Amino acid sequence: MSFTLTHGSVPPMVTPMTEDAASIDRDGIAALVEWHIEAGTTGLFVVCSTGEMFALNQDEMVETVESAVISADGRIPIIAGLPFPDVSRKAEIAKRYETMGADGGVALQPFENPADDETMYEHYARLADEVKIPLFIYEHPQWQSTHLLTPTLVDRLVAHGRYFGMKDCTGDLSRLVAMVDVSEGKFGVMQAVQEQLLPSLVCGATGVCATASNAYPHLYRKLYDAFQADDTQKAYELQTTMRVLLDMYKASSGPKHILNRLGLPINTATRHKRKITEEQTQATNLLVAFVKAELGGH
Repeated sequence: MSFTLTHGSVPPMVTPMTEDAASIDRDGIAALVEWHIEAGTTGLFVVCSTGEMFALNQDEMVETVESAVISADGRIPIIAGLPFPDVSRKAEIAKRYETMGADGGVALQPFENPADDETMYEHYARLADEVKIPLFIYEHPQWQSTHLLTPTLVDRLVAHGRYFGMKDCTGDLSRLVAMVDVSEGKFGVMQAVQEQLLPSLVCGATGVCATASNAYPHLYRKLYDAFQADDTQKAYELQTTMRVLLDMYKASSGPKHILNRLGLPINTATRHKRKITEEQTQATNLLVAFVKAELGGH
């Protein structure tokens, strides 16, 4: 297992729940994994922000990972979030994921201050020393002001031998280029900023990890494949289409509502309670109509 886990389209998957949002919906996870496999998704990132990771307890995190791994059955890799600020809990949950068959752990950045390179390296190195599964780094947008990787830190983590990539939520292309250069093909970068998908691939990103790929994963795979095939015109057209769709997605009632409207057996229940407006419903309707047309009505 290597940084190839960061190649292609690796959606941050929603976490299906029962109608009252009281527990994990294993059947819903199975249906969603199948949906992604049929769409050409190359891997799945579970227990993430899109998957309400901060609203899950540890047993629910493990259940989500186990369900996804069983459903994938080796057809695509499953990587899972380690959504804790401290090394001890990161390592504890990573070890449980490993017993479930997860292909990798995605470590949230440390929250300590000051967050200089040395502090961050010690944090990540301690985690790597305690676990066996491949590790990736998740720079959560909430802590981007002071807790970001630098090319120097990436170089040290690559040399450590346990870290193989990251999810970049900044969209900073100059930093991306610097990290790609210093890692010499040993550290993958998955772009999360959806307006920057194609430019990031041009600059050396190895894949995409965009929340809207829950709703129309086939388009993300098409974009990636077009770029790999040097079909620049097709890739550009897809990026342009996806920018329009992104406006609908951001205005919609959310990925679970979209998936439910597309016919997947996914409840709309979420632990992030919010009132759905008429405008959001209309945006959802527009997006669902487009995706259904793209899929030939299926």
